[in-house]
Amino acid sequence: MKKFLFAFTLILIFFQATRASAQQKKATKVDVDLTKMSTTIVYSQLFNMIAEPERYLGKTVKIKGTFASYDLPPEFGRKKAFAVVILDATACCQQGIEFVWEGNHQYPKDYPAEGKSITVTGVFQSYRVQNYDCFCLKTNDVTF
Repeated sequence: MKKFLFAFTLILIFFQATRASAQQKKATKVDVDLTKMSTTIVYSQLFNMIAEPERYLGKTVKIKGTFASYDLPPEFGRKKAFAVVILDATACCQQGIEFVWEGNHQYPKDYPAEGKSITVTGVFQSYRVQNYDCFCLKTNDVTF
């Protein structure tokens, strides 16, 4: 009987932990979900986010596209930038948004290969480099 109660208690703890984890994931409210839009609309939406950033600052954005990395000049204070890139409907033009993955992630070990599919959910933020405004998604939710 004691073994049964012990096993039953372990099962209850497991299910409670699983349920709490699922509820925590659901708690992340996405303000702008670009994963449910066509590439043409996403391309246009990204343009709007850069043209009118004040409408999006502080909002949680979810985007799916292809992974790209870029070398940065010294004034950025880091060597690489990482982005989610979207092609327009004719695949002739691309638009992307930088993401800053919080935590201790090393490139290339912890990142997908160039051109691979990636989904990022993060908060749209701005930062300045010299006299230029730059925009990114600050995130801890990256899947590939």
